[in-house]
Amino acid sequence: MAALFAFAERLAFPLLNTTVIRRVRNEFLSEGVCHDLIPGGPGSLRGEKQNGGLAGFMCNAPLQVSLDTGQDVLLRPVGLEDEARFQQIFRSMSPESRYLRFFSGASTVPDAVVHMLADADGDLHIAWGILNTGEDGTPLMAAAHAIRQEEGSPRAELALGVLDQYQAHGLSRLLIASVALSCRARGITTLEAETLPENRKANGLFKALGGKVIRPMPPTTVWEFDVDELIDRLQGMEKPEGLRAVFSTNG
Repeated sequence: MAALFAFAERLAFPLLNTTVIRRVRNEFLSEGVCHDLIPGGPGSLRGEKQNGGLAGFMCNAPLQVSLDTGQDVLLRPVGLEDEARFQQIFRSMSPESRYLRFFSGASTVPDAVVHMLADADGDLHIAWGILNTGEDGTPLMAAAHAIRQEEGSPRAELALGVLDQYQAHGLSRLLIASVALSCRARGITTLEAETLPENRKANGLFKALGGKVIRPMPPTTVWEFDVDELIDRLQGMEKPEGLRAVFSTNG
């Protein structure tokens, strides 16, 4: 599984089915990258694209938000057209963040895994990113995913990550709010996320967001969120200020 892009948090990336899980595991093993990927680890689901690209995100409007640093960023759904951005963000992660994200100290992420993470269809695999509009190429600063294990399931696995230099500025909450709203619109009522015990930032965030520990199973902890309760908890938070824009635009 994965610990989120810290990426400040390593949250589990859900997979569509055991076939996909095996694909990801095998890609890591074949590259000598990871010997203990857990079901729900990094990977993405392949769903039927509607008219291609990001059609599944049509009801989720991109928006500009300001961070507490005063920096303006773009919050929007992400997909295959952002695959190069996913490659770049993984290359930019610190070794610690890469370990928290993938439960592996590997220095590279296989191309097949990057592709699966970028392959979001807005239904089986919902993905949102925050992009730095002030840099050439508008790179990803952070991303979050919710992935169902099967079509129409009311449950999905949540994973997210924030590059080291952008942590502690509310990006995780902006992303989780956006993903949660998309999940509610798609009939997803429950989210699960997986963390490592040493990932204190992720564990603290999930506790603050009302997550319940359902499997404190070493070496990881599994959290569960009721989507409606998660949205209510985020709506009640004053910071980051961009949350108000998220809910007024897409809530």
